[in-house]
Amino acid sequence: MQPGDRSGFGRYGYLDGDDERVMCHECGKMCASVAAHANLAHGLSANEYRQAHGLPQRVALVAPKMSRRMSESAKSRVGSEGWDRMVAKRDPTAASHARTPETFKRRGIDVESQRERAKNHIKGARKPVTRRCRVCGALIHGRKGLKTCSPLCQRISGYEGMKRAPAEKWAELHDAGESWSAIGRLYGVSHTAVRVAVTTYRRYLSDREYLAAHGPGDVPEKRH
Repeated sequence: MQPGDRSGFGRYGYLDGDDERVMCHECGKMCASVAAHANLAHGLSANEYRQAHGLPQRVALVAPKMSRRMSESAKSRVGSEGWDRMVAKRDPTAASHARTPETFKRRGIDVESQRERAKNHIKGARKPVTRRCRVCGALIHGRKGLKTCSPLCQRISGYEGMKRAPAEKWAELHDAGESWSAIGRLYGVSHTAVRVAVTTYRRYLSDREYLAAHGPGDVPEKRH
């Protein structure tokens, strides 16, 4: 049964009524104290009544007006002789041992509020993480683990992070007139490896120039 579903004459998880009277789920009678009425008219203890109709343990089975009166009366006795006797006879250990799993069970509106809190916590966990791009320093708004702000910066970061051949030297030799094959023989690698390394290096330089001139915006993939 869900909070708000019909439970006898009332709603599961809720104690309906006004400031002076609340309604009994069992028979619909309006009374100042459902706890006393349920015991006398239906033979139910306060805990049995709460359990039957999904009411949390913290909910007082009395009308708000009576609850305030009882609270004020209790406060007025603080420091009195009777209060001191009560404090002296208190046994926190015995009270702790008297608790059962039912004492901590959430019911009705408590279950509903716990569900809402859980949803809010999940929403909070999904908030975007803000940090700076490792290449250009721009702010990144996105999922955790993202280290660059754009495809351009991602490409630059990838090139700078990998183990590279001496592409700068090979580019200089090629610009001076050496063939890919000649450079490959000189360094003991294939002409294809030389050509790919130099092409990738030149693209990296072009990316760096574009970043300096235009920032990390979208870059046409086939501009090289």
